[in-house]
Amino acid sequence: MRYAYYPGCSLKGSAKGLDEGVRRVFRALGDELVEIPDWNCCGAFEFGEKERILALSQANIRKGREVSSEIIAPCPACLRNLREAADSSVSVLHPLEVFSEASFWDRLPMKRDLGGRPFTPYYGCILLRPREFALQVEDPMEEIITRLGGKVVSSQVKAQCCGGNLFFKELEVCEKLAKKVWEGASGDIVTFCPLCHLVLKTFSEKGRRVFYLTDLILYVMGERFPF
Repeated sequence: MRYAYYPGCSLKGSAKGLDEGVRRVFRALGDELVEIPDWNCCGAFEFGEKERILALSQANIRKGREVSSEIIAPCPACLRNLREAADSSVSVLHPLEVFSEASFWDRLPMKRDLGGRPFTPYYGCILLRPREFALQVEDPMEEIITRLGGKVVSSQVKAQCCGGNLFFKELEVCEKLAKKVWEGASGDIVTFCPLCHLVLKTFSEKGRRVFYLTDLILYVMGERFPF
């Protein structure tokens, strides 16, 4: 399968590990990710005139359509903006939606499992809401972690805010929110959001870690040892 790929700004900066992980997993599945030529920032969480922010994503949709009618956007903020800007000629997908397809397990080259290690799946604010732009599958990280041989031990904080949008403005408030997430989680945290990963890693508790879901997938493929 050939997809247009929109990495967004974070995956080219602080979240290069997620960018690499997404590319490697799709490559292992036999799919082709073609980065959208000359893509631009989607506006993410920036405040401003709604129409101007929407126009940024509409430009990316036009460029992506020239590559494929299906666009992959790993960043939750980018996914939300691109979905709002898309028309019926294009589908904007999150990797979790592709990984939830039955064919994913037929194509995934598993060489080991997670050995029952405990994890808390954490989606953050945007992947699960608003519904019209959110993930179109239910509990994908829970299912994937379980099928990879891990143990889902908590889900009560999965949609709780970590304060990510306050990270560069009100760090103390962000720290309080992040610590509440850690307090409600059990084991290590697994996320797919670059901003959540940055915040939770910054304010992590001793002996506990935050992973991208792609880290776990690559581990069972035998490509990494993140623990």
